[in-house]
Amino acid sequence: MPDPTEIELIRKCQEGREEAYRELVDKYQRRVYAIAYHLLSNYDTAREIAQEAFIRVFRNIARFDVQKNFYTWLYQITVNLCIDRLRKMSHGRTVDIDGVAGLAEPGPRDLSEGSVRAETRRRVHEALDRLPPKYKAVLTLRDILGHSCEEIAEIVGCTNPTVRWRLHRARKLFRAVWEGGDVTVEGGLSDSSAGEPS
Repeated sequence: MPDPTEIELIRKCQEGREEAYRELVDKYQRRVYAIAYHLLSNYDTAREIAQEAFIRVFRNIARFDVQKNFYTWLYQITVNLCIDRLRKMSHGRTVDIDGVAGLAEPGPRDLSEGSVRAETRRRVHEALDRLPPKYKAVLTLRDILGHSCEEIAEIVGCTNPTVRWRLHRARKLFRAVWEGGDVTVEGGLSDSSAGEPS
């Protein structure tokens, strides 16, 4: 059940009160940016996608059902925008992915490029960039941003078993890319939906 305070805030947004909309943006902008950054691996593109996500929220907030979870709707918009962008970019260009959860907060590039942490972050993003968008999305949402499979199913619009299947495939592909470097997405770890539970 959504938080009553947030329901009231959304209702104010639906009435056209700009200060309520600004409050909603302030509440979620870091999380939306973090999702976009981890899916797109680019600060500027992540900012652009985050702005577009909030523009879409602004345009459609009047039709939003306040009995639903706002953050799920917002994250779904963000992930869909990121997947669309990844498909347009269409670059096909192990650390245990669970071990990089501490890298979830992007920030200005003030890290020493020679540091181990900066190098690990760079390698993780390079490996993630090689995954098909639907696998990159579930892996990022689960193993980097810490969402549950149930939340991810709502965000990406599929069933819990499908999320778990994609997560399994994504981890396998990530590990292959991480360890081999030259692994391509084609072949046994393709973007095919064959075998996915319905």
